[in-house]
Amino acid sequence: MPTLIANYQKKRTVTQLKATYSILNQAFEAAKADYGDMDNWDMDSYKGQTTGGKELFKSFTEKYFLPYIKPVKNYGITKFSNIGYEQIYYLNKNIDSNSLNSQKYIISLANGSIVGLSLDTHCDEYKEDSDGNKICTSGHYYTFIYIIVDINGIKKPNTIGKDIFVMSMSSNKFGFYRYPSSENKRDILLQYCSKNSIENRHCGRLIQYDGWEIKYDW
Repeated sequence: MPTLIANYQKKRTVTQLKATYSILNQAFEAAKADYGDMDNWDMDSYKGQTTGGKELFKSFTEKYFLPYIKPVKNYGITKFSNIGYEQIYYLNKNIDSNSLNSQKYIISLANGSIVGLSLDTHCDEYKEDSDGNKICTSGHYYTFIYIIVDINGIKKPNTIGKDIFVMSMSSNKFGFYRYPSSENKRDILLQYCSKNSIENRHCGRLIQYDGWEIKYDW
């Protein structure tokens, strides 16, 4: 009986994950149809910024993403911890405080998924302020959109690799989060998507690689 229940839960997870993946991919393709390749979007206005990143990402998201996704609820720029999440976990049950407490543009979809988007940044030069915080002095370069998807909303287990998965948009690509050196290497993806790793954000790519099946220690 436990095996049957586990198999049912895995199939339900994959069905919901595929549906949400399709919704987001269709939104990305619709935005490209209207605005052209992502490289030609307003990304240049995001380069070299030292302040105002939150406002920049808000305008970016509301122009290129929200019109095509039609969220049922818009939380705006906030944190998962501000909308009812107590914790977000890795598969090993350790807490992922960064995903929980970093600022994102968070929305909920009609199928029950909650989506948090953020711009991933790169900075060449930093200095430290009087409190020891790193301040970018060269200007941030926004390289891709990082997307955290909780396929069953705020309901538990709120665990990356179980009900939370990570996707991204960069250049002209949408897909599950990946390192270019490992995206088509199952042995490496399996290492990332294990209870010995905190790289569980690669689990969605592993599920897709395995023909939309969960074959890891779930």
